[in-house]
Amino acid sequence: MKNLSPLRNTTKHESAKALASEQLAYFDIDPNTEYGRSLVELTEHLYSAQHSLDALWSATSETLPLLDRSDKVRYFNAKKFLAFQIAKLLDNLQNPFRATYQQLNSDNTTKTAKGSFPLFDNVPALFSATPVVTKTATYIYACTEWVDDAFHGKEPTHQIYSRLLNPTSISLANAIVDLEAGPYTNEYLAWNFNSGMAAIDCVLSNILRHGDVLIVARNVYGGSHQLLVDFFAQESRLAIQLEWFDGYSGDEFDRFLSEVQQRHRERLNDGKKLHVYIESPCNPHGLVLDVPKICERAHQDDHKVILDSTLATPFLNRPLQRNNPAERPDYVIHSYTKDLAGTGAATAGVVIGKIETMFGPKGHTTGGVFWQDTMFWDVYYIKGAFLDAD
Repeated sequence: MKNLSPLRNTTKHESAKALASEQLAYFDIDPNTEYGRSLVELTEHLYSAQHSLDALWSATSETLPLLDRSDKVRYFNAKKFLAFQIAKLLDNLQNPFRATYQQLNSDNTTKTAKGSFPLFDNVPALFSATPVVTKTATYIYACTEWVDDAFHGKEPTHQIYSRLLNPTSISLANAIVDLEAGPYTNEYLAWNFNSGMAAIDCVLSNILRHGDVLIVARNVYGGSHQLLVDFFAQESRLAIQLEWFDGYSGDEFDRFLSEVQQRHRERLNDGKKLHVYIESPCNPHGLVLDVPKICERAHQDDHKVILDSTLATPFLNRPLQRNNPAERPDYVIHSYTKDLAGTGAATAGVVIGKIETMFGPKGHTTGGVFWQDTMFWDVYYIKGAFLDAD
């Protein structure tokens, strides 16, 4: 229940009643007035509802795999209507909320400058049949401890700046993960970019360190080739040692990997890493590599595999849905610009990876990955990669 409190990180209270009373005190509301009595009653119900939601989530996690399809449909419909009820409560709150705001901003100059408070008009969008296009640079907050959590990556409900996160972009990222990962969706996370090349640059910048070795499939996209050769491989940049793989099968890759490991033995013994970058089908040749076998062999020696799966799309190939995790690439890249947005009207890209490699709250280590080493904090947060909401 504490996560609903404006003092979520410092409160000592545990019960709904005590948390509700503390919340009124936080906003300096007298609980003995008619307004205070109504507010504390509503607030206490909210804390109790959070407790029930926690129990519902726990029950869902435990029982969902055991349910047949008809039960899943019933459970889904019941929860959907519950979401409508909660949204309706929020909408009902807007009347007294709006009235108070109007009294605070009675001057026409202020009204013209500030306009309506965003929450008033955003609530009905919860019922939209398609994801809402959120065109904003910044977001509103209600208390300092929630703001602090948001800036430390501990409050997923609160975006802080659309260069980083935006509801529309998050909706798209969730959709591509659903398509690519299927039953393993809960293991993966995606970040959207302004182009496919931006996505490629981000994952390479996150993984590669000076002097590392990178095995690259010979027939990669021309832009990828240029980025690798003209930037990452330059001595004045990261001096990445590029090794071009001309084969397609797992056996060919096995032999080539052994040759590369032997050729760079001294470098690898000194702590440099070896990674693999492949594209299948290749653009524009359409050549297909044995991705599962290549991944399996690379992972035997703890080498990460990056796959550009743009031409395949999740409709022709879903490499993250292999039952054997060793056969899955560590990262999957798409240029939305190509087949996924085939109208020629959009330029965008995406990287999909394991959650622990993509994001972690500040100060935390998740799945053996320190937060600073995740793609979000290491590259995405610094460079900014907001996919335009349009």
